[in-house]
Amino acid sequence: MKNSSSYIICFLVLAAAVFNSGCVANSPEESVESKVLDFLNAVNEDEAGIAYSLYTGKDFLAPASITMIFNNKGMKAGCIMETNIVSREIVDNLAIVNVECSVATLDLSGNAKSTTIVPVYFRLQNSELGWIITRVAFNEPLTFENAEIVNIEVEKTSVDVITDNAPVISVFAFAMLGAGLYLDKKDKAKKKENSRTIDTSGAVPIQKEAIAQYVRFVPAQQITVGNATSVDVWVKNFTQEPYHNFSMKAKFPNSLEAQKVNLFFDTIAPGETVKRTWVVKPKLAGWASIEEPTVIFDYVGTKYVGVLDPVWLQVQ
Repeated sequence: MKNSSSYIICFLVLAAAVFNSGCVANSPEESVESKVLDFLNAVNEDEAGIAYSLYTGKDFLAPASITMIFNNKGMKAGCIMETNIVSREIVDNLAIVNVECSVATLDLSGNAKSTTIVPVYFRLQNSELGWIITRVAFNEPLTFENAEIVNIEVEKTSVDVITDNAPVISVFAFAMLGAGLYLDKKDKAKKKENSRTIDTSGAVPIQKEAIAQYVRFVPAQQITVGNATSVDVWVKNFTQEPYHNFSMKAKFPNSLEAQKVNLFFDTIAPGETVKRTWVVKPKLAGWASIEEPTVIFDYVGTKYVGVLDPVWLQVQ
């Protein structure tokens, strides 16, 4: 990226000025409440990946488990009508927030039939990353007593050199600094990915039941004609060995214009969850399907291929 050093210096000066003016400073109370509301909003918008990024703990092992647990409580995407913070208490670097969510029961047309109040209890911990949610409970309020302190690891990056020498610059400033470099890297990666192909030759067929439990398709809500929409593909490696060269392809009908057909997950480590996304633009209202989602990957020296059931999209 040309002139990247100049952009970085300009952003540093601007961010430092804004920070010193107090414009980006939030009180602990505001930060804690904002984190909880952001988490619940992500759940309600079926953005489990975003919710998972705000959380560190043992309640949820992967983004998909957030969706599953909240669905079991009747809090499906789009059903949280209102969120009220009942109480909030902060002691040192720990916080407890009690929330009441007004949750709707929907009929077949998607209209609310009735609403119930579902309490959700949060514990948060302050860290180098700011306030992070470390516990989520439904049955009874959480307390500070015997609260487990979570070791929140902060991955070191090249930006940390600037952080160590300029502590007055906020996290917001570094996000701005990294934006240009990130977009440039993303653009190069996109060009490289578009040139890749998927080869199924020599692959050993595997039954769909054997891989369906590791792959989950999550279409976006409110899919409408003429507007780009997404279909998230989540893959979880439950085994003790990595998946190598994990990729997926599918057949798209003429009624679905896809930006890219092939998805590349590359290496998925044991216990790791990885998401890729198909972006499509529907041309017709009604039901459309992504046919023959085909998974290809190498596992312990053998290449496997399997075909899953179609992914159905309701286009309005």
